[in-house]
Amino acid sequence: MNAKLFKQTSLVVMMSAVLSGCGAFSTLDEVVPDNTQKYRKAETMPPLDVPPDLSTVRINDDIAGTDDSTATYSEFEEAASNPLAAKYNLTPEKKPSLAGEGRSRHLVVPGDREVTWQRIQEFWANKGLEIDRIDGRIGLMDTVTDADGYAYRVRMERGDTSKMAEIYLNATDETQANSQKNEATLREMADYLGSLYQEDVAKVEAQKPAPAPEETAQVFLMDDENGQQSLVVEQDFQTVWRRVGRVLDSKGFAVEDRDRSRGYYFVRYIDPFKEIEEDDEGFFSSLAFWRDDAEKNPQEYYYIKMNSEATDTRVMVLDAEENRTSSDTAKRLLNLIQEQLAP
Repeated sequence: MNAKLFKQTSLVVMMSAVLSGCGAFSTLDEVVPDNTQKYRKAETMPPLDVPPDLSTVRINDDIAGTDDSTATYSEFEEAASNPLAAKYNLTPEKKPSLAGEGRSRHLVVPGDREVTWQRIQEFWANKGLEIDRIDGRIGLMDTVTDADGYAYRVRMERGDTSKMAEIYLNATDETQANSQKNEATLREMADYLGSLYQEDVAKVEAQKPAPAPEETAQVFLMDDENGQQSLVVEQDFQTVWRRVGRVLDSKGFAVEDRDRSRGYYFVRYIDPFKEIEEDDEGFFSSLAFWRDDAEKNPQEYYYIKMNSEATDTRVMVLDAEENRTSSDTAKRLLNLIQEQLAP
């Protein structure tokens, strides 16, 4: 048997072995079963029940990147369950809000706890319910029975801070507790305390001192030598420096540099009133790529210079070479600054 015949014989034997192996499986389903129909008939498991002593309010897993967050599960539900957020547009950090579920359902109220305790008594008075028993030392308050024969018990506990209270509401006889009635009354209490909280916020805002009036001072345009002009502002250097900086920012100046110790802002200003004598600087000028913008277009760059003169401050406009200039653009710049600084 020569080598060629041996190779052909070997190939026939190998192919036969492969075919016989595949024949061991009648169909592809025996190798990879098709479970499509079983999957379609599968049913989802019911949601897990949270034990009564472990309410979802305690679920507060930290998420990477949100270490400073103190959000709980109940806060995520608050948009639908808290009647105060939408009505009073209160921030989540400081507002009366409903929290917890089931037996742990309660009202979180910011502010002095003694004030909150007094307001809860006023809430029952507004509902026409008298207080049957009260003990501020342990934070318990029972009402007389209402028209439906239902008596409430309020329990107030300390919140996360000394300026926070947690209010729990139930029936005096827990065997007759009505969760729907408790929830409805707790929401009424939340609405009542929320409105008072808004009044407190408004009072605090009203007592804040009025903002200081806009700084004003007399500003004089002075004619100096050689047709040059300057501004004299009757304010100290520090104040004028700050005010001129605000003027430049508000009017869209491109401040390229600033040096308070030397008293100048280096700005770029394209004068809209200045006529352009040449539209093109020429071929050779355009090749001067090593020159910066101030060298290419020095007429667009100016120093707003300030000098302290006793209690006053003088404002001048210098060209890109830091020389006094009497150009029309310099005068327009001074007029613009004067308009913004003058009372």
